[in-house]
Amino acid sequence: MQVSTVQPVFKLELNHKVTPNVVTIAKYDGTHPCLTASAGYDKIIIHHPHGGIASGRAQRSEAHGEVSELNLSQAVIAVAAGPIKPDCGRDMLLIGSPTQILAYDVNENTDLFFKEAPDGVNVIITGNFAKYNETLVIVGGNSSVQGLDGQGNELFWNVVGGKVYDMIAFDFDKDGENELIIGCDDSFIRVLKNNQFIVELAETGPVVCLSAVSDVRFAYALANGTIGIYEEGIRLWRVKSKQNALSLRWSGDSLACCWGNGRIDWREGNTGKVLRRVQMRMNAAAMLLADYRSVGAPDLVCISDRGEVLGFSPYQENAGFNATSKKMPTEEDRMAITELFNKKQALLVELQHYEANAASSSLSLESPDRPMSAMPTNTRLQVAVSAVPDEGNLNLAISTNNETIVRAALILAEGVFNTGEMLARHPLPAHLRSILHVPLKPPRDVPVDVHIKALVGYGDSEQFHIFELTKQLPRFSMYTLAPPSLANTKHGSNVTFRITERVQRICIWLNQNFLLEQEIELESEETKELHISFICLRDRTRLEMDFKADGQVKFSTTDIRLAGDLVQSLAIYLNLSDLQSVAHFPEAEKKLRVEMENVSEIGEMRSRLAAETAERAQLVTALLPAAQDAAAYDLKEMLNRYKEVIMLNEELLTGCHIRRATQEQAVTSLKNLHTILQQATRLRVGKYSKAVVSASRKAVKENNIEALIKIIQVGDS
Repeated sequence: MQVSTVQPVFKLELNHKVTPNVVTIAKYDGTHPCLTASAGYDKIIIHHPHGGIASGRAQRSEAHGEVSELNLSQAVIAVAAGPIKPDCGRDMLLIGSPTQILAYDVNENTDLFFKEAPDGVNVIITGNFAKYNETLVIVGGNSSVQGLDGQGNELFWNVVGGKVYDMIAFDFDKDGENELIIGCDDSFIRVLKNNQFIVELAETGPVVCLSAVSDVRFAYALANGTIGIYEEGIRLWRVKSKQNALSLRWSGDSLACCWGNGRIDWREGNTGKVLRRVQMRMNAAAMLLADYRSVGAPDLVCISDRGEVLGFSPYQENAGFNATSKKMPTEEDRMAITELFNKKQALLVELQHYEANAASSSLSLESPDRPMSAMPTNTRLQVAVSAVPDEGNLNLAISTNNETIVRAALILAEGVFNTGEMLARHPLPAHLRSILHVPLKPPRDVPVDVHIKALVGYGDSEQFHIFELTKQLPRFSMYTLAPPSLANTKHGSNVTFRITERVQRICIWLNQNFLLEQEIELESEETKELHISFICLRDRTRLEMDFKADGQVKFSTTDIRLAGDLVQSLAIYLNLSDLQSVAHFPEAEKKLRVEMENVSEIGEMRSRLAAETAERAQLVTALLPAAQDAAAYDLKEMLNRYKEVIMLNEELLTGCHIRRATQEQAVTSLKNLHTILQQATRLRVGKYSKAVVSASRKAVKENNIEALIKIIQVGDS
């Protein structure tokens, strides 16, 4: 760590509470930056230190002279800003509510557009995407993403596998056009290019934050406290904390990370090593990179949930921070001394172990069965993974090649264990053997690296040797070959397509992606067909694979998600750019009908409730003046009027609760519907997958259930 102390280059108070992650900085007049944040359920504050904004909907705050308040009629879920208005360099404010999007010109006090968002609004960003020349408004909902132009017209739409938490426009494949990187609550980072997903990166928790680092790198944060950096689709490093990361920004030569408890770290970009750390007085609400002082260089602007704003200059690797050195020992000095002292203690303990081993070696001369050292030089750690169908899991066997025993083992595997990413096994002394069994049950069909650290020695040893190994589980490790005696069940759910590929390459793909006791080999070189059957260890369902001589491939399974994963895996292995298929999944089609009917019924109910609410509100508006007039001549009449107002108000509250419940039902039904449509897109590749998205969007808008069913089956309406 650097010796200097970090001091903010500016500090101010907003005198308002700030909602976490609902903050942006924009230039509404095209020149001066203004900090904009949600300050409650339906209120937005705008800090304008370089001058006031035009009078209009935003009113001057009584708590701060440089803050204006913008009161809305709905909850504020997300805010963003960008130059989305054609031929205008000023930023427009974008406000997302649970079901609507508002684009507002703060400088001119006018609305650009107001658009309904049935799938909800979780995050809004602005930027360039794909072939579009203009700055787009990109909205992430509960199960979809959509792109809008400056007038609110929809330019693209696609479904994702879960609730969208964050997005960035980033040139992932270096073709000169930005792709959209999306982080969702289903633990995947997806890359959207030309309205089709080209890459899916599996993570161990919901992806809550994304940030561009360089031309080839981007940073990410998970809900479980993990942060890291990807470089060209490969994870460069990651670290995990007990706190949750709120924001990531590349500042100067380091990655700045703002944690929920108000701690701010600056980390080295290649390794994640902490270079500097400061602590805010209160919990953090946001961290942004902006030239808020208008000096020509961006500062790191950190905002607390109590309205405190701190600005830090960028960290430079050679110069450190702009801070004055102190002669007195700093906190960094004390931390460095503590770290060196800990290293010294570890080396002393290691030296003691070597001395103890040397002493035991001299004593071992009395035993002819043992070698001179405490551990035979040819000791090896062996690892094997096998399926256990009766228990519905995998068995990880850790063993040695001689009479030594495995005293304990530490297994690190992403997303495999319910208690976390790590599992420790340490048998009782009476049960120590040269082999140790650990059950594994991966919940998702993704490749998993299992890192193993084992303590190996003799039963009466005081010191043990540490062996480290890594075993990779293939993507479909939870599927084992079905025994020939098991009867095949006819369910009619399958996906069929054609490829032009030798069956020998199919065998290689099967051997690489499935956990098999013996590799699949053809009986002879003339074999043109292959039939193979698997059982899922999770739920005992069947998976049948037929590869015909004419190139027809048929995957039979009741799980449409599994069928899509198989199609995508095979297409990537065979490098297929386009692939059309025909699918029959009666259960998915039935569920699709139910969800579409629910969405339609909820839409009609919401329209009826909205009309009834408007009617009651008009009655209240008419009754209140009548009650006030009656107070002058008839108190009994006045009381009757007020009783009617109270009854109508109770009916309005009841209607509000019903509308809220129906909205939650609509969001759930839409998410289920979009999940089915996303699974249908994964049954195709390339332009055929893109065609499914376009046709599905049109059919959903038209409420055409039969067209959606046909899209799932053949890929088009």
